[in-house]
Amino acid sequence: MQNITIIFKKTMKMSDLIDADYRLLLLLGRLNISLGFGEKSVDSVCRENGFDADCFLFLANYQSNKSIVNIEETFKSLPLAPFLRYLKQSHSYFLDKRLPDIRRNLELVFNTSEKELKDVVLNFFDDYTKEVEEHMLYEDEVVFPYVYSLINESGEKKYSINIFEERHNDIEGKMNDLKQILLKYVPGTADQMLMIDILTKLYMSGEELEAHTYIENNLVIPRVKEIEKGTA
Repeated sequence: MQNITIIFKKTMKMSDLIDADYRLLLLLGRLNISLGFGEKSVDSVCRENGFDADCFLFLANYQSNKSIVNIEETFKSLPLAPFLRYLKQSHSYFLDKRLPDIRRNLELVFNTSEKELKDVVLNFFDDYTKEVEEHMLYEDEVVFPYVYSLINESGEKKYSINIFEERHNDIEGKMNDLKQILLKYVPGTADQMLMIDILTKLYMSGEELEAHTYIENNLVIPRVKEIEKGTA
């Protein structure tokens, strides 16, 4: 992992921000911000794409260097809706692109003589994908609409964020198990470069999901509790 020490600002060029940490290309993808922004600043690119620049910088600084001072207080000063958009679009990315891509590669990586191991790995991965899908769809269909109803003060959804907190399961654990299986038990006859590519994507996914979970558990849930109590 890169050791990023720069603190990103709204006035810097978006191209310089990405050049400082290429992993933030994934953040652009989550927010549907296209490349080709020329010499435009972070602020200008965010405004053109309808995303709050301060929220973008919070996500960029957190994901890159995790050095935001007083992170909880800083988060409280920002609008909540852009983070819900980020979380929801991250779900779409994992379910529609990242996980299917990893599965396609798992289909290809094993030698024809390794059918039994291949079946074990694919079944494990499919079970994991189903768990992630259930987790994320519940948030998309139940939790986020409820939070939007609180933000908009519509009061349409009868729910409590405590319900979500109690059932919010760890979706990173099984991914770590899969990494260990592939590292320790896949024989050398498998396509090694493809296996390295799969493992790289799994490690990246683990880091992304860890950041995703932190934002949900440590920032969004406490904020929603305050809104429920009328103290936000």
